[in-house]
Amino acid sequence: MKPLRLFLSAGLFAGSLSFASSSYTWDNVRFEGGGFVCAVIPSRTQPDLIYARTDVGGVYRWNTTDGKWIPLTDWISQNDVGLYGAEALALDPNDPKRLYVLAGTRYFSNGKTAILRSFDYGATFDTVVVTSHFKAHGNGMGRQTGEKLAVDPNNSSILFCGSRLAGLWKSSDTGRTWAQASKLGAASDTGSSNLDNINGVSFVLFDSASGLTSEGGTKTLYLGVSSMSSSANLFVSQDGGSTFTPISGGPALMPMRATLDHGNLYLTYSNGPGPYSITNGAIYKYAIASGTWTNITPKDTATGSYFGSGGNSYSHGFGGLDVDPADPNHLVASSLNYYGNQWRWSNGNDAWGDKIFISTDGGASWSYSVNTTNTGTNSTISANGNAWIPGNAVHWAGCVRFDNTDNKKVWVTSGNGIFRTDDITASTPVWAFQSRGLEETVPLDIVSIPGGPLVSAIGDYDGAVYSNVTKSFPRHTPTVGSTNSLGYAPLTGDLLRTGVVTVYGTYSSTDYNKMFWSRDTGKSWKETDSSKVSGPKGLVALSADGRVFLHRPENGSTTYYSTDSGASWSSVKGLSSNSGNIVPDPVNPAKLYTMTDNAQGIICASSDTGKSFTKVGSLVDNGKGLYAMSSQILRAAPGREGDLWAPLDQAASWVAGGYSQNGLAHSTDGGVTWTRISGLSTCISIGLGKAAPGASYFALYIWGAPTASSPIGIYRSDDMGITWVRANDDAHQFGGPGNGNFVTGDFNIYGRVYMSTVGRGLVYGEPTGTSVGINHSVVNAVSAQLSASSSHIWVHASDATSLQLELRDASGRLVLAVPTKNGASVSLSGLGRGMLFARLTSQGKTLAIRTIARP
Repeated sequence: MKPLRLFLSAGLFAGSLSFASSSYTWDNVRFEGGGFVCAVIPSRTQPDLIYARTDVGGVYRWNTTDGKWIPLTDWISQNDVGLYGAEALALDPNDPKRLYVLAGTRYFSNGKTAILRSFDYGATFDTVVVTSHFKAHGNGMGRQTGEKLAVDPNNSSILFCGSRLAGLWKSSDTGRTWAQASKLGAASDTGSSNLDNINGVSFVLFDSASGLTSEGGTKTLYLGVSSMSSSANLFVSQDGGSTFTPISGGPALMPMRATLDHGNLYLTYSNGPGPYSITNGAIYKYAIASGTWTNITPKDTATGSYFGSGGNSYSHGFGGLDVDPADPNHLVASSLNYYGNQWRWSNGNDAWGDKIFISTDGGASWSYSVNTTNTGTNSTISANGNAWIPGNAVHWAGCVRFDNTDNKKVWVTSGNGIFRTDDITASTPVWAFQSRGLEETVPLDIVSIPGGPLVSAIGDYDGAVYSNVTKSFPRHTPTVGSTNSLGYAPLTGDLLRTGVVTVYGTYSSTDYNKMFWSRDTGKSWKETDSSKVSGPKGLVALSADGRVFLHRPENGSTTYYSTDSGASWSSVKGLSSNSGNIVPDPVNPAKLYTMTDNAQGIICASSDTGKSFTKVGSLVDNGKGLYAMSSQILRAAPGREGDLWAPLDQAASWVAGGYSQNGLAHSTDGGVTWTRISGLSTCISIGLGKAAPGASYFALYIWGAPTASSPIGIYRSDDMGITWVRANDDAHQFGGPGNGNFVTGDFNIYGRVYMSTVGRGLVYGEPTGTSVGINHSVVNAVSAQLSASSSHIWVHASDATSLQLELRDASGRLVLAVPTKNGASVSLSGLGRGMLFARLTSQGKTLAIRTIARP
C-alpha cells in the first residue's frame, strides 16, 4: 500500500503518555468449533493426554476433567500469526511432556515456518525457525494427512520432518538444528500454487521394534509421499533414514495416513491430497514380513462394490484409520469428501457427510451406519450442549483415532470441529460434538448494544446473538454463511447483514445473494427482495434511525443505498472505496462518515442519510512526515454527535518492527478537524466501551502501542488517551486482530474488551475477578477499587500488602506516588485544580483506576 502523509493539529494532550500492565483474564465468546480440525493425536504412553491441531487456529490439549480443550498457542504474536497454521504434531513416546509442532502458513508472516518445541505439555514453547530449509502451509491441501513430524521412539533426540516441497529433514538434537535426509517428495517451488496444492511427504512412521542403528536410533521407518505412482508413494528405510527404497505393489493413489500394528501396515488412500476435490480412494493392509498387499476397502452392502469409486452412487476417498491398542482386529476408518452418509439429529434435521467404518476382523469386513428415515429417536449425532451444530454433519473426516484410556471411545475430526462416540461397539454409535474450548471461527464484526446483547458476524458460520458470552447460542437464522459485517442503527438497535446462500442441485449449484434486517436486536430477521440485492456479501451499514440501508458488495468500489428496506437501490454519489467502514452518526440520522482508501486519510461525510458523500476533512499532508497506513476502521462515540476516533496505523511487514507509528486521532466536529493523541506510537484498531466508574467519557481500547518501545497489544485508557493500561500480556496475543481487524469494548460491562482473530474465534478479556469462565490461570487475584471526593481518595482492596497509589495530572505528569493499604485515606491537599487520574497497583499490576475532578 502506498503511504501518504498525515497532518494532525497540535495535540490537546501534549504531555508524554504513560502505560502500565493490568490483570486480565481471557476466554472466548462461546461458539465452539467452526473450522477444520486436521488431526486429533492421543498419546499412547500417557492416559488422558490428547492433542488436536487445526489449520488456522493453533494447537489444543484435552482436559478430561472439564471436558474442554485448552488452547496452547495464544502466545503467538501478530508478526508471527502464520504459526497458527499447525501442519503436523508429534509426541515423544519416551517423555510425554515433550511436544513438537510444525507450524507455518504460506500467506502469513512472509511464509515463516518453525518447529515449536515444548517440554511441559504445551504450557510453554520455544521456536526453531526453519524457513530457510523448508516451508509449511498449515492451511494448504493435504493438511489432514500425517503425521509428517515424528520423534524416534528409541532416541528422543532424533526427529524427522517431512515437507511439502523440500523432501525429508532430520534433527539429532531434539529439533534445534536440521539437515536434509532425503529428497523424496521434493518438488520445484514455483510459487504459492505449489505450496498450496503439493503435499509432499504425508507421513513419517517408525517401527519401534526394528532394532537400533549405531547412532542409537530406530532402524526402520516408513515414508508416505503424496504421489499417484504405486512405485513412488511408499518408502522404507532400514538404516535409520540414511537411505530409502520404494515399496511397490500398493494402489496408484496418494497415501493419507498409516498405522503400524503387529507387523501389518494399514494405510488409507485418496486420489488427491484433500480434504476436498477427491473422487477415489481405498484402504490397504501391507503384511511387512511377507510383503503381501491386501485390499481391505469397505464394500457397499447393496452393490458389493468397493466404496470410493466402485460403482456406487458417491465417489470419495479415505482419510482416517486407527487400530484399537487393545485389539489388533478392531479397526476404525473414515471416508473423506463423502456426502452420502445421513447424519441424523434428534430434532429431525439431517445432514450429509462422511461415513465411519468399523471392522472387528482386521479389515476383512466392515460395518457402517445405514441411512434410514429419521424417526427422532434413532439419531446418530448429538449436539452435546452446543446450540449451532444441530443440522450439520461430520464431513472432511481426515482423522479418526481410538481414545487412549477407553477403547470404546473414538474421536473423529471434521470441518466443523471434533466429535467423539463413547461406544463404538454400539449397534448405532452416537457421535457427540466435543469442541468445548476449541474455537476456530474468523470473527469479522461485532456490535455491543447498550442495554442489549452482543451480536457477532463471523466467516462461514454467520454469527450469533449473545445475552451471555459464556453460553452457546444458535447461529443467525436464516443463515447466509459468511457474514462480513453488521449494520447497526444506534438510535433504534436495528441490525442489517448480508451473505450468499448456495442451493445444491444434482449436478450443479446456484448462489443467491441475500440480505436480512432485524428490528428486535437480532432475535428475528426479515428478508429484503433478494432479486434486488446489489451484489454478494461485503459491507453493510444503517443510518442511525435504521431507515436507510447501505451496501458495498464484496470486492466492489460502488456503494448502494436503499430507503425502502431493500426494495430498490441507487448508487451513492461521491464515494468510491473498496475498504473502510461506514459509520452512522449516533445522534443525527442524516449523517454518516467514512475514511476512503483511494486517498487514505481523506474523511468523507454524508448529510443526506448516505445518498451522497463529500470530503469534509483530511489527515493527509505531504509536508509533515507522518505516513497514513490506516486500517480505516472509524469509531463513533455513542450519544455524541460528530465524535469520531480514527486509527492511523496498520501491520506493515516492510516497516521496522512490523507496524507503522502514526497513532490515534480524535474529532468532535464530524471529521472536519482532528487532534492527534500526543505521543501514542501505534494504533491499528480503536474501539470504545462502557466508561470506568466515575469517568465522564467512554473507555478506549486499542490494538497498538503507547510508546515505540511498548509491546504491541491490547491497551485500555479511561482518560481519553492520557494514560494506558495493557490489558493482554505476552501469553495472550492471539496472533493479533486478524481479518476482522477489530478491538472494542463492551457497552454494558466496564473493562470487558473483545478482539477478532485470524482463526481463534472471538476472544474477550475482563479485569481479573469479574470473569465467570476462563481458560487460563489468573495472573493477579487482588480485587480493588478507589473512591474519591475533591479532597480525598480512599483505598479499598482485598489484599492489603504491597499497594501503591499514583496520581497524575491532565498532562500525564506524576504528582504523587505513595505506598498505601486497604482502608487508607489519602489527602489531595496541595495538588491544585483540574483533573487528576489515580491508579492503584500491587506488584506492578494495575488494580483500579479513578478520575477525580478538582474544582
